[in-house]
Amino acid sequence: MTPNCNVLLAGIIFVGSSPSAGAFLAPSHHSASRPTTKVYSIIDDLKLIFSEEGRANREAYVQREREEMEAAQREIMERRRNPEIMEKYEEDVAKRRNDLQKEKDVWSFQQKTDGTDALDDWNRLREEGKIKVGSDLERDASSSRLGSEGLVDVRVDELLPYIDQGYVDEDADVMGKMFGGLFGGNKNKE
Repeated sequence: MTPNCNVLLAGIIFVGSSPSAGAFLAPSHHSASRPTTKVYSIIDDLKLIFSEEGRANREAYVQREREEMEAAQREIMERRRNPEIMEKYEEDVAKRRNDLQKEKDVWSFQQKTDGTDALDDWNRLREEGKIKVGSDLERDASSSRLGSEGLVDVRVDELLPYIDQGYVDEDADVMGKMFGGLFGGNKNKE
């Protein structure tokens, strides 16, 4: 930033942080028939972050994180001391790994190279309910905005039938056709 920008930015922050900043940032006329709403700006956010309330919120968050980490550490130490608890834990881990492997094995049709169409297997498994894709997946309601149903927590492209096939349509290379001869890439293949 140039020195003039720094001075301007410092002035904006100073004016915005002053008690009378509302006179500069908000219109002074209000209609009696229209309800008033408070519009927060970045200045308000900065005030909240560096206020006593913000400091208390940060301290409470750090304390909560510390308590959760200490509880997890106590659980680990208890497992190390007690062989029965450790055996149960290892059984749970083995079961979870086995379940994940079974779920992964369902998608093995994506790697087939025997000439069969992966889409047939994909459709069959989807009808059987063994795989879920697209609108079947559970969405995070907190991320829904402007008509969006929300985000999913997996990469949806990995759930499609041809992800590992590596097919490239040579005729679809429009840029290569237009500029391929520019650098000698359009030579006759013999």
